[in-house]
Amino acid sequence: MTPLWDELQAHDVRLATVGDRLQVDAPAGFLTPEMRKRIAGNKAELLALLRGELPAAQADWPEEWRERFEERAAIMEYDGGLPRPEAERRAEVLVREAYRRTGKG
Repeated sequence: MTPLWDELQAHDVRLATVGDRLQVDAPAGFLTPEMRKRIAGNKAELLALLRGELPAAQADWPEEWRERFEERAAIMEYDGGLPRPEAERRAEVLVREAYRRTGKG
């Protein structure tokens, strides 16, 4: 799971997919402008998790997809100069999207 996903679950936020849209049902006062921005910035990842396109835990991904993730994260970190957590976040979104496009998810 991702830190944002865990945080949303801890606050009893319910997420659902409506086509390509993310529906968010949260307790009153939880959806601050900052939280809305975080959710919007992670929309693709949250949709992928909800659709079950790859298992939520990377450890449960097929080996080929874990290798793709590691390669992309390393490129973003070393060649792109991103901090490792940000590189991993972005790589996960890309790999989940690539998996979805294969029609397997």
